[in-house]
Amino acid sequence: MAIALISLGANTPDKSERIARCIETIGNMAHITALTPIYETPAEGSIAAAPYANALVEIETNAQYEELRTTFKQWEQQAGRTPESKLQGIIPLDVDIILWDKHIIKERDMQYDYMKKGLELLTPTH
Repeated sequence: MAIALISLGANTPDKSERIARCIETIGNMAHITALTPIYETPAEGSIAAAPYANALVEIETNAQYEELRTTFKQWEQQAGRTPESKLQGIIPLDVDIILWDKHIIKERDMQYDYMKKGLELLTPTH
């Protein structure tokens, strides 16, 4: 059983609903051990974009890393994310594995304010 920390983000007008549906879907496929409320942050990085709805979800899963990563990338595409939308600063859904069994996968993401805020808000589920 692996433990993964997943970062969720979206900046479309229905961003909070997208994040809520994503959390629900993750909960149907893995055991959620910790969760943040959905929170909003300004866009970070070099591309100007609308504010984001974000959430962090920690799970226990029997899935393999690559299997889970591939599933999340499929979800992003199904939500309408394309290379062109990313260049325009429109992110219908962003699902990233940040930590996998205590190993940081996305070191750069750990430095962003949205991640720091999420880690402060992350609360164990019971």
